[in-house]
Amino acid sequence: MRIERIEALSLIVPHEERIRTKFHHFGVTEEVTVYRFHTDNGLIGLGENPGPPLDQALLDGYIGTDPFDHVMGQGRYNLDMACYDLMGKHLGLPAWKLMGQQMRQWVTMGWWMPCMSPEDSAAEVQEAAGRGYRGLKCKARAFYDVVEQSAAMQEVAPPDFRVEFDFNGALMNVERALPILRELEKFPVVKGVEEPIFAHDVEGWRRLHQEIRIPFYLHGVNVIRHGPSREPSGPWMMLRAGDFEGALCSHENVGTALAAAWTFTAANTGILLQYVGTGITSAFACQLGAVMPTANIPAVTCSHTKEHELITEPMVMQRGFMKVPEGPGLGVELDEDAVARYSSLALREWPRHLSVVSLPGGLKHYYQSLQQAEQLMKLGVDEAFAPGVRLDEWEDDGTDTFDRLWRQLQRQDWPIWEEA
Repeated sequence: MRIERIEALSLIVPHEERIRTKFHHFGVTEEVTVYRFHTDNGLIGLGENPGPPLDQALLDGYIGTDPFDHVMGQGRYNLDMACYDLMGKHLGLPAWKLMGQQMRQWVTMGWWMPCMSPEDSAAEVQEAAGRGYRGLKCKARAFYDVVEQSAAMQEVAPPDFRVEFDFNGALMNVERALPILRELEKFPVVKGVEEPIFAHDVEGWRRLHQEIRIPFYLHGVNVIRHGPSREPSGPWMMLRAGDFEGALCSHENVGTALAAAWTFTAANTGILLQYVGTGITSAFACQLGAVMPTANIPAVTCSHTKEHELITEPMVMQRGFMKVPEGPGLGVELDEDAVARYSSLALREWPRHLSVVSLPGGLKHYYQSLQQAEQLMKLGVDEAFAPGVRLDEWEDDGTDTFDRLWRQLQRQDWPIWEEA
């Protein structure tokens, strides 16, 4: 069996209308590329990635190869998943049988959301619970009061619901992190914190770990280094020291993911699978999760955020678990009607907007975008994680005030501080 050609299908798949504007402001793309790998024996394997097509040179590397050449592959998972789809279809077996022994038939699967106001955060918990999810991963950013968010989520969450906050290092250091994490400990719904401070601050992680009961998650599972090395990887050192309770296997290639699975199993440490895409990627994540012994922290694929998952039959959710497809390969089929519909859509033209950080005392500070606010507030340009702080997006309302502020912000790299 040889791969003869690869079709790259460029699609625009909108996010659900409820969250579409918020996702746009957060910078999440609606572009999706689906790949169809065609073999000389008539099989088609599916892969995908968010965003535009990958470089042609990456695709060319698969042409003329046997899909079995990519077992435990070191290539992009977006493309290797198509090889596993082909291998499974060729043998009439689900893809997990080419990855290892099955550990579970249902994989724990979580909801994902960017940072939102306390009210919208609570609404997302309700939406997630109503659709069969029992875990939610939420971005935590300096321009929202994460304690107030937690209180709002706790109020509406079912008793068996869990929330993980992803700070991406935004708490910066132990002195800033400790008071906030101590407040989060008061909410039973908060079951994990990802990267509260940057991972290179190993001593800081150790100090926080001694003080806080909430499990800590590291972003990264790459414990394997190829060839001789004088130094083991950072994740390996922290894993051996017990400085975290879980880690993200985030967009890792198949070889790294499966190698990490057994390393983390030996350390009895959980893994959170994070592979973003539509239903195709959800099926792939389920195949991986089926064989990874400690993949027991709710995974994230974000397929629930799209108005269509591009597959003919939806993935099955039940009380926080997604059923591993039983068909050959990935076990899903591409919805050709959906492909035709979304291949004809154009990217939406969004109005100009700027981000308004509201601080206690009636102050409003204006930023180009929430990305700029995130970057500068980490640097201490503005007060981070202040009680009651929140961010709102101000879309162009045609006023002279908006136009003046927007134009001024485009000319500078700093916020505009004005009293409300």
